[in-house]
Amino acid sequence: MENRKEDARQATRTTGLILAGGRSRRMQGNDKALLALRGKPLLTYTLQRLAPQVDRLAISSNAAAETLAAFPLPVLADVLPGYLGPLAGIHAGLRQYPDDFLVTVAVDVPFLPSDLVGRLKAGLGRARCAYVTNGEQHALAILWAPGMAGEVESYLKSGGRRLKDFLAAHGQAVVFDQPRDRGLFININTPEELARVERDPGVI
Repeated sequence: MENRKEDARQATRTTGLILAGGRSRRMQGNDKALLALRGKPLLTYTLQRLAPQVDRLAISSNAAAETLAAFPLPVLADVLPGYLGPLAGIHAGLRQYPDDFLVTVAVDVPFLPSDLVGRLKAGLGRARCAYVTNGEQHALAILWAPGMAGEVESYLKSGGRRLKDFLAAHGQAVVFDQPRDRGLFININTPEELARVERDPGVI
């Protein structure tokens, strides 16, 4: 097992996966990925910030295919049934790209720093995944080592759902507490939060 993990660390390709598969209950059922922020879909901001940091991109979503037709990227639906939360979307990405480092970010965290991936890789060490924190909050921005699909699948099939619990058992916290990291901790989950960001010129 240890040799397999060491071999996996030799992977050179990094895939970015935007998690856009939530059901947007707090957004009155509107697809968060397509919500307009200053005239552009929320998904556009996330893609533009992440694209220069990875070798390829994909989207995790259970929406109908035509919903994201404007974005010419692979769209991965959950493999496991039952809407099991963000870990199900992550699991689908890990299965699709088993030999890559996978960076997963939530579509409602659109203001990523330009060095997000590099800092997560530097902080990974010998852990199986590395996640963003400012010391008080986690952000849904995570680096996964190659070959993690089986561990995530086992956790989900055993009834586990909480991403924070999985990260506590398998992950390494990486502190992002610089002024440029502010956008990582701005979540857009409600119409009120969207309106607040619209009014704040400092986050775009």
